Amino acid sequence: MNEQTNESQPTPNQTQPAQTNQNKPALAGVCLVCGGECAVGDTMCARCDGLMRGWLREYPSWLDSLHEFLDSTAHYGGRQPGRVNLPSAPTPIRLPVLDHMQAIEDAAIALWRRLYAPPAMPWATCDVHPPLVDMLRACAGSPRLRRMPDIADFYHEWESMVRKTLDIIDVPPAKHGIGRCPNPLCGVELTAAVGAVSVACPVCGNTYLVADVRLGFLRECVRSGRAFTAGECAELLRECGFQCNANTIRSWRKRGRLQPVGENVKGQPLYRLSDVHGQVVRRDSI
Repeated sequence: MNEQTNESQPTPNQTQPAQTNQNKPALAGVCLVCGGECAVGDTMCARCDGLMRGWLREYPSWLDSLHEFLDSTAHYGGRQPGRVNLPSAPTPIRLPVLDHMQAIEDAAIALWRRLYAPPAMPWATCDVHPPLVDMLRACAGSPRLRRMPDIADFYHEWESMVRKTLDIIDVPPAKHGIGRCPNPLCGVELTAAVGAVSVACPVCGNTYLVADVRLGFLRECVRSGRAFTAGECAELLRECGFQCNANTIRSWRKRGRLQPVGENVKGQPLYRLSDVHGQVVRRDSI
């Protein structure tokens, strides 16, 4: 009996297994996101709180930009001729952008429901929530945001979401869209540095002269009947080797050689590129 009792007792040299508590509360005054100091009772420091609220406040304007990039013909370049800003995205659309916008809405719903708890029977109103922009603004202004015990999970989710959003709508100003890849099996939108001579397609790997890509875009615009402002038409034609400027196009309008086919959202007259190109190639146009 004594031997069995001694064997059951641990010796002084044996280490006891660590005792863990899965429900151990967070340390008071420690930010769960960055580990820095924060106010007692909060789970997020002032810096992380400001960053997250800033993202939520900026998203309504970012969503407008994402709507523009649903258009498969839109690309970087601001007012470059290759950028077509339409009131609604035509087909085909960029499916990855559409999926990303759905992910933003899902994340906003999850955060809104976490901050504004549903009633005791959530299945009765599980599909009822404010519009996306209203949810973002409500979450950005909620005082409970900095006191959520699981704020780190939401913070890192939105941090990743913001990074992906800016990768879509933000581009270094040194690059601009030049047109589609000439490979008929590819056709992806290409961007090149300002002043670049050649560009490599990131999808098919082929290398093309920037002038050839722009010329292909010019032919596509002429065939499709796209219309641009006088400045945009002149810029695209110059990049393809034609002598043209915006004042010449406006003078052709005054002389009755060109007629606008509409106006953009700023009230500027739009000219069909095929009409302008036809005037440029005529020997008596100057």
